[in-house]
Amino acid sequence: MSDKRIQLRIVTPDKTIMDTPVEAIGAVGSEGAFTALPGHLPFLTDLKPGLLWYRVNGVTRDMAVSGGYIEITPDRASVLADTAEYLEDIDIERAERALKAARERLASAKSAAKNAEGDQLKDITEATARLTRAATRIKLAARRIR
Repeated sequence: MSDKRIQLRIVTPDKTIMDTPVEAIGAVGSEGAFTALPGHLPFLTDLKPGLLWYRVNGVTRDMAVSGGYIEITPDRASVLADTAEYLEDIDIERAERALKAARERLASAKSAAKNAEGDQLKDITEATARLTRAATRIKLAARRIR
């Protein structure tokens, strides 16, 4: 194994999740899935809701992210995520409740949008984001159970 590492920093609006050297990182951006290794060409992309993984000392760790951005340079990967959590930390029952609530909120927002104008688009967008986040957490948490 090479001693080369890429410094990975993952930050959410609430806190810094990690800031440590890793061997590789992967996620899904606007152009599809990617893997970044030390010396990678620089790029910036948005993160799609889904799996973000990294490898340290040959061990791969998986995280659920609900969106954000990642900037890759030859020696650094900086993630600005809306949310990020390790799969083993996901409370599936809580995520299922959040999914149900998001579905109800989305249905309500769509119904209200038919009868009015204004902030309903914002409500639909927010409800859709919550729905996507909850569904992603459930899908990824199910992977760790298998």
